[in-house]
Amino acid sequence: MDIFILTLISGIFVAAASGLVGSFLILRRMALLSDALSHVALPGIALGILFHVVPIWGGLIFLFLGVMLIWVVENKTKLATESVTGVMFVTALAIGALIIPEQDLLEAFFGNVAKLTMLQIGLQTFVALAIITFILIYLKRLTLFSIAPDLSASLKVSSLKMQLILLILIAFTITIGISFVGVLLMSALIIIPAAAARNIAKSFNGFLAVSVAMAILALVSGLLIGEIYNLNPGVMTVMASTSLFVISLFWRGVALKHR
Repeated sequence: MDIFILTLISGIFVAAASGLVGSFLILRRMALLSDALSHVALPGIALGILFHVVPIWGGLIFLFLGVMLIWVVENKTKLATESVTGVMFVTALAIGALIIPEQDLLEAFFGNVAKLTMLQIGLQTFVALAIITFILIYLKRLTLFSIAPDLSASLKVSSLKMQLILLILIAFTITIGISFVGVLLMSALIIIPAAAARNIAKSFNGFLAVSVAMAILALVSGLLIGEIYNLNPGVMTVMASTSLFVISLFWRGVALKHR
């Protein structure tokens, strides 16, 4: 089978995982967290390139260390998540840009699906399926934690545990999506489809479904447009996501007028 077709199939699962994770970030009003965390992967990617290791694994290690540090610092100091990630974001971006070879900088920033190997495609697909499965298993608890944290606490759902789970899910989702859209644009695949879905969905399950559908549509469109017109797929994915968000705004406006 052509490797582009396999990349497209893998992208569908990666986008589905991104749409699900993004939904919970939108619900918890943590939309900028994925953007900040995606930059934390840059030093790991840079070290992976320098030491001839698969870059995304270096990115995953740094992301995992980053989310653990955020979780510990936030709960020990009571600083807001945004404050801790803001410091990590600029620091990681500076370190990554400093040590990454110049010729690889644009690829790290915007992704390069052309360099995906069969092993990477398989691993990314497996991790995406694992993320989707995990979210479905923990769906009720994640939903309570995101929508009604006080109620979830009264039902003995540990907020510390749910917060850590969500951070780890974000880390893994960013890792498998970086190859498609890069560290600078990864948050667009996680956040924009979910934000668009929020504008048009009429129920929670509908919100999750539309978010997943829009993320898949955006990434598939980006990959196809990039392949056909020889454009960067990551940039095209963001443009497709933004177009869907604009359409959702008009949809919401029309729906409000007819109420």
